Amino acid sequence: MSNDQPATGTPAWDDVLTRDNPPGDGYYELTENGWGALIGWLSGVDRMVRCPDRLPHVVTEVCTDRSGTRERTLPRSTEDQQIIDDFINEYLGDAGLPSRPTGWRWFLRLPSGYTGPQIESLVNTGVGRLPADHVRPGQFAPRIRETLQGIYGSR
Repeated sequence: MSNDQPATGTPAWDDVLTRDNPPGDGYYELTENGWGALIGWLSGVDRMVRCPDRLPHVVTEVCTDRSGTRERTLPRSTEDQQIIDDFINEYLGDAGLPSRPTGWRWFLRLPSGYTGPQIESLVNTGVGRLPADHVRPGQFAPRIRETLQGIYGSR
């Protein structure tokens, strides 16, 4: 299950190289939310790798009443996953980007000298310098792209 052809023309999520298993060192797993999807896409499909999501995802329910707090952990339901996927795709859509296919884990190839948390921190700092009314993905995506180009262009 490997897709070794480089992307041509208009990029698409399906252009991201696939592997059967997660990549090793030199890659950072992107968070499973709109922010992680934006960082991945705006870094470039050629800088990502994906593998099938075979992790046992869970949710924790917390119930608090007068007798105390109880927690229970349950497998993530299909409906829970659909809510997550819909939110991610709505976030991407607000930035004018295509919806992301479901069922994958997404990894970003790290430039030499950077960790994933450092990249996220630099992106956060860049977005934090925008005017306070820039609160939609479509408003801050250009700053994210600019920050990532600076990171990848400097190495």
